[in-house]
Formats: sequence, C-alpha cells, structure tokens
Amino acid sequence: MKIAIFGAGAWGTGLAVATAARHDVVLWTRTAGQAASLNAQRSNERYLPGVTLPPALRSSADLSTTVSHAQGGLAIIATPMAALREVLNALPVAQPVWWLCKGFEQGTQQLGHEIARELRRAAPCGVLSGPSFAIEVARGQPTALVAASADAAWCEQAVAALHGTHLR
Repeated sequence: MKIAIFGAGAWGTGLAVATAARHDVVLWTRTAGQAASLNAQRSNERYLPGVTLPPALRSSADLSTTVSHAQGGLAIIATPMAALREVLNALPVAQPVWWLCKGFEQGTQQLGHEIARELRRAAPCGVLSGPSFAIEVARGQPTALVAASADAAWCEQAVAALHGTHLR
C-alpha cells in the first residue's frame, strides 16, 4: 500500500520507519535540505537520534509529489496542529486522511476533527493517537495506537495497514 506521511518530526519519522518495511512510504518534509539529509544520512538525528531509516523509505520536500503518492493509499498528517489546515487544503477534497496532531488550532481554537469536518465533509478522516512515544514506534518496541473515525470501514483499513509485529 502507498503511504504518504506529511511531517518529518518525531512522529512522522517514527511512523514512517515502522511502516516502510511493509509499504511504499514517502515522508514529506518542509525543506529540500531536510529531505536530502534524510535520504543521504538515513537518519533524523534532530528528532529521533540513533534510529536508522529503512532503505525503502523515501523523503521528499515536493508537496505535490507526496500528495500524488497518497492517492489510493493512506495520507497521514504528522505536522504540528498549526499546519493541519494547510496540509488538509493541499490534499484533494476526496482524499481520505489521518492525522497525529494534538491540541487546538491557534486563532480558531478548533480541534483536528472540527477543522477536517469544515474542509472535508465527504472524505473519510480520523485521528491516530494513543499511549505511545514516537521513539518506541521507530525502535520497533511494542506500542499501541488508537484509530478514531466516524467511518468504521476507514478505521479498519488503517488498522490493517498499520498493524504489525510491534505496532497495534
């Protein structure tokens, strides 16, 4: 399955590392320099020191290429809440999407699901959260996440894609 993860901080990188062995994963970064560094050094020392990026994981700063990669697969937004609206607006309106962002949007005080409902009334969407840390996910330690969405079938699809030996 194609998975596009938008945001190369700790959570985005951790989830990309955890899924790249089983899926075709592209990790979007805001800058070409960061994408080049991740691809060349095979690590994200700023956010996950000591974690090696799998050879199959690709990083890109090209938003349109990453958006295209998400079509027909999973789009996962792992940016801070301040960028959730921006990335949702970059995705096609019908693209199903998950996000890892927590908290409120500054200015509107909206939660992620309120922003998504405003921008994407027709597409399935949901939040991935749970009692876990990005470093545990990246290291392959036993970790649990919760997939929450009003669309049960979309939840099942995400769970099937993300569920692995160490990630439930």
